Amino acid sequence: MRTKPPSPIANRAEARREQILEAALDVFSEKGYHEAGIADIAGKLNIGHGTCYRYFKNKLDILHALVDRILLGLLEVVRKESPEKSNTIEEYRNQIKNIGWELFQLFSKDPRQAKIVFFEAMALDETVKRKVQLGIDKSARLTELYLKNGVKKGFLRKELDTRIASQAVNAMMFEGIRINLSSKVDSKFAKRWLEEMPTLMLEGMGKS
Repeated sequence: MRTKPPSPIANRAEARREQILEAALDVFSEKGYHEAGIADIAGKLNIGHGTCYRYFKNKLDILHALVDRILLGLLEVVRKESPEKSNTIEEYRNQIKNIGWELFQLFSKDPRQAKIVFFEAMALDETVKRKVQLGIDKSARLTELYLKNGVKKGFLRKELDTRIASQAVNAMMFEGIRINLSSKVDSKFAKRWLEEMPTLMLEGMGKS
């Protein structure tokens, strides 16, 4: 049975919803979530307040939708590579660099997203903080699959605590992204970080 395509009305509604989210991303990253209001978002689009409330319950609801969208993009990057692909530590090193580069690019191309996830969200509503933490935990569980593959194939230590190690890998990666975006570092920072971080990490996890 064929699925009906979305109606023009549904398409217009989705387009308007995305416009509101994009405007909110601008406003929240420029003014900060607490200082921003629905009026700022509506004003950016030259629409009435009521239009925003047709699509979202309130400002917090908009923030939740933004965080959902950002975390989805993050997880898509981590899923791009196959956890079972690597057969040697050098192949895994390349996977780390590939994933890391994609993550740096994701947030460098749109620093607004990084500001929301790494700065704004973690200082706001508890439900938003939990959502971000759950997203980071999910990312760590995906990273753990790569580590389990390394242990299984013998190029990572058999006694490696893959759960703890996966959290450490993610922490190093996200900290690099945060530093890159929060300070005026050199243009080659991402490349330097992605050269040094895997070496530092794999020398401790690799099979001696």
